Amino acid sequence: MKPIIQFVFHLVTPLILGKTVGKLSTKSAPRQYKKLKQPPFAPPRKIFAPMWTFLYLTMGLAHALVKRKGDRKASRLFKVHLMINYTWSFLFFRLRKRQLALVNSIMIWITMYAVLVKFFKVSRLAGIILLAYTLWTTFAAYLTLGSWYLNRAK
Repeated sequence: MKPIIQFVFHLVTPLILGKTVGKLSTKSAPRQYKKLKQPPFAPPRKIFAPMWTFLYLTMGLAHALVKRKGDRKASRLFKVHLMINYTWSFLFFRLRKRQLALVNSIMIWITMYAVLVKFFKVSRLAGIILLAYTLWTTFAAYLTLGSWYLNRAK
């Protein structure tokens, strides 16, 4: 594959997979989100789609930069992290297993931190690009914890 095609492929793959997983696992998400008690600072539901679009593209960009450097271990770690990330929607919305989604959030954060450290070592720019995702992941874990705690009786 030509380098530019590979770069574009790695750039858009997280977004395409994320959108696909989202469509398959979150059909009732708007209704569920509206019914759930939310922790302080929970954003409006309409924020999530544009935010995740941006984040998946930045994740893809960071991964594309790391792939260009040829670091297979960093790439594999990123792919494992993405699979864990994609599982969250399924657990939270499809299965309505908020406590498992909370455990998943912790796994997302741990693997995201490992990816961030690894990406910084391979490409400083890739690490910097992932900082927005790191902040959002931290915020998302807080939202998951708050949502689970406030709705645990349901």
